[in-house]
Amino acid sequence: MPAPTSNAPVPSLRYWRLEKHWTQRELAEHAEVAESTVAHGEQGYALSLLTAKKLADALGVTVKQLRAEEPQE
Repeated sequence: MPAPTSNAPVPSLRYWRLEKHWTQRELAEHAEVAESTVAHGEQGYALSLLTAKKLADALGVTVKQLRAEEPQE
C-alpha cells in the first residue's frame, strides 16, 4: 500500500463525478477540497492519497476505483 503522502493520478474521477451528475464545484464542496483540485485531478495531475480519499468518500467509491483506468462498478 502506498505511503499516506504518496501521490497518484485519479483517471476515473471525471467518470464518477458525472455518474452523480455533479459539477466540479459540487464535488469540491462535498469533498471539502478546492474546485481547482477537482479540475487538476480530472486533467491527470497526481493527487495526494488524502485528497483522493476525500473525493472517493464524497462520491461513494473507493480510492482504488478512482485510480483505475476503467471504472470498476
